Amino acid sequence: MKRFLLLPALILPLAACQMADEGASSGAENDLCSASAHQDLVGADRAAVAAAGLEPGPKTRIIGPGHAVTMDFRVDRINVELDENDRVIRVYCG
Repeated sequence: MKRFLLLPALILPLAACQMADEGASSGAENDLCSASAHQDLVGADRAAVAAAGLEPGPKTRIIGPGHAVTMDFRVDRINVELDENDRVIRVYCG
């Protein structure tokens, strides 16, 4: 019986060694929306986002704090996430 109690303790550390999901890689193939070209906007205000040509539309989503957004992933859509002070905190594809 004690052997069976020891088995989960030995298997659990092996779960941490599993391979990462290749579909979640963050390489150039996932930057079809050109988010990497807009990383300089992080820390800037909403006016800088508009000056960079990023206006809300089918391929650009400006996300404020507490805004409801769909969970669908579109590789050609750029998301600009803002904080409570209308400062950019994240620019990413999706």
